Amino acid sequence: MKRRNVVVGFSLITAVLFAGCATYDPVASRGLPLRPESSGANVRKAVRGDLTLLVQEYATPEKSQEAFDTKLAEEGVLPLPIQVENAGQEPYEVKATDIIVRGAAVLKSFTPEEAASKAERSAVGRALGWSLIVPIIGIPIAIAASATHTSKINTQIVQDFAAKSFSDGTVMPNKERGGFLFFELKKGRKDLSGLSLEVTARNLVTYEDLVIAAPLPAVTFTPKREAREKPTGEHRW
Repeated sequence: MKRRNVVVGFSLITAVLFAGCATYDPVASRGLPLRPESSGANVRKAVRGDLTLLVQEYATPEKSQEAFDTKLAEEGVLPLPIQVENAGQEPYEVKATDIIVRGAAVLKSFTPEEAASKAERSAVGRALGWSLIVPIIGIPIAIAASATHTSKINTQIVQDFAAKSFSDGTVMPNKERGGFLFFELKKGRKDLSGLSLEVTARNLVTYEDLVIAAPLPAVTFTPKREAREKPTGEHRW
């Protein structure tokens, strides 16, 4: 009987711990690549020569949480899904390093890994909370168990950001290439007004560069929070 009670007790502890642990569930994609919609209020389109550029807004909390289960703008990250379409007869090379967001100055770009680090979950907060709610769970045990689980979640986050990101490559005739790019939002910025996305693509036959730019959608969002401020959501837990 005692052994059975011990087993049940540990099962309960495990269930409580992991019920309160970090999660990552981008409901809109479930790990699948996302592409900009072809039209809509938060979509911008530009055409130059054989190329068409589509860019969509994902800075607002609803869109950001759908794709990354995180309010990225509050963490100082601007996520932008883009797509480059080639309607011509010659291939074009497009690199992420040749895509910028321009305003009064050029915004700093983030790698997928750098952007993912802004969405990382923390193990300590929830572990401490559960150790207080259920005294049988000691703080060291709670933190250790939560840390192991959170580490797996953070690895999943990095992999998901990388899977959804724009990768360098060739846009063949009648094909397209797309994915997310990530840029830094400075503290205090509440909208995307005055910003444009600029893509430099290289024609692989003539080796001439083609520059195509599209203004970003005019949307507003909660600005980047101070490091000392508490997050408005629970994604840090």
